Amino acid sequence: MPGSEFQLIQSFFADPEQVTRPDLVLGIGDDCAIVAPREQSNLAISIDTLISGVHFPHNTTPDAIAYKALAVNLSDLAAMGAEPAWFTLSLTLPEVMYNDRPREQWLKQFSQSLFSLASEHNLQLIGGDTTRGPLAITIQISGYVSKENAMKRSGAKPGDLIIVTGALGAAAIGLDIALEQNEEHYTCLSEQHKQEAFRALNYPQAKIKEGLRLQSIAHSALDLSDGLVSDLGHILTASDVGAKLFLEQIPLSDTLVCLNKKKAWETALTGGDDYELCFTLAEENWSSVKQEHPEFTVIGVITAQKGLRLLDADGEELKMHTRGYDHFG
Repeated sequence: MPGSEFQLIQSFFADPEQVTRPDLVLGIGDDCAIVAPREQSNLAISIDTLISGVHFPHNTTPDAIAYKALAVNLSDLAAMGAEPAWFTLSLTLPEVMYNDRPREQWLKQFSQSLFSLASEHNLQLIGGDTTRGPLAITIQISGYVSKENAMKRSGAKPGDLIIVTGALGAAAIGLDIALEQNEEHYTCLSEQHKQEAFRALNYPQAKIKEGLRLQSIAHSALDLSDGLVSDLGHILTASDVGAKLFLEQIPLSDTLVCLNKKKAWETALTGGDDYELCFTLAEENWSSVKQEHPEFTVIGVITAQKGLRLLDADGEELKMHTRGYDHFG
């Protein structure tokens, strides 16, 4: 077992087989990393911290923890229409690891999963920090974004269609299963659907290719981490607009089958951890996008009138619990 912080880094995170980018001047092993960014692009930078017992259950496997920690940062780049480039890792490890795994085994599984996902996106680890304490993972990620076409939250316009890239709600059911709570939400599910929900929670798929496709035509975008209503609210606030959401058009995950319609809608609206993209688009651009991405779904429209209205199939406004996740709420 590595006996020091530096041996730990050398053993598990200085992988000679990981991605090697030509725009990295100096990487792991010095006081700072040095990069040489492309002159024709801007840099998009994001950071997320995942803490055991807050962002993932204590019994989550190390490969799932690593995957999600990197995937949620990749999802932030996707929401801006950015191309991944580099990331740093700050890893806080407890004295005794969870899941009855020796620290060496835990770190091996963690680092293998981390580098596997990084290689899929030509993303290089260029530095970081390790320390002792409650299990926590902080990743800062950087990528290239167009100087003219970065997707922001502030560009939505009245008349824009509101679109999501995939079905919602599976991760919320996955969390119920992981925590063995709200059993009525999943007891009727097949084992296959339970596994799908669990995978949605632990292995979210960052929509990098979709973000790159949309960055020249979408007026605004973000990724759905805290729930559709909460996250869409950020677009409405930043763009100083309102919206109508058509509940019957929201693509619901098959894993919500145990819930009645209203509860399924609430779960899709507030569950969080879906990491699909939600974006707004001029109606005249929808047909070409739909042809290329039939899995995308129009769920609403941006309005000049402020506020968010939830409408059923008859156009009647419904009131329901729609508060998304808030760390300090």
